[in-house]
Amino acid sequence: MIARDGEVAIEGVGLDEVVRAAVQAAESADRVELCGGMPTDVAARVREAVSDTVEVRVNRYGFESLEQVAAYKAAFESGEPGDAAFFYSAAEATPLSQHDGVLLAGVADDDDLVQRVREAQSRGAGIVELYAGLGISAAAIAREASAHQLPVGFID
Repeated sequence: MIARDGEVAIEGVGLDEVVRAAVQAAESADRVELCGGMPTDVAARVREAVSDTVEVRVNRYGFESLEQVAAYKAAFESGEPGDAAFFYSAAEATPLSQHDGVLLAGVADDDDLVQRVREAQSRGAGIVELYAGLGISAAAIAREASAHQLPVGFID
């Protein structure tokens, strides 16, 4: 477990552990949100494994971010991607923290999101992913906050 904040739990596992972790999470959750780097075959296995017990969603990117996502993937494969910044909706903002290549923070409103995106960008983040209710509108705000320099994924 990387972090727990109220009803949001964020867990980082290797691809070989995703299905097991999702099944375990589904025991106490109503939704499982998967990272944007999740291969479709693994996401399909997660969906099949949890059956109809919970909703399974995958973080996605708008067309304007696709070249930047590809560049991040290439950097990741070469071992130099910069941290991924994961932000989630929270009742109160949390400080930006670092966990194994992931910058993580809860954001309470649009101003918090802008501040966290800019802070993550200044710390070398290479990509932003939004979770737990931060959808399309928040993605547009995050893209603008990064001056369109970072790809921003979201759950729609």
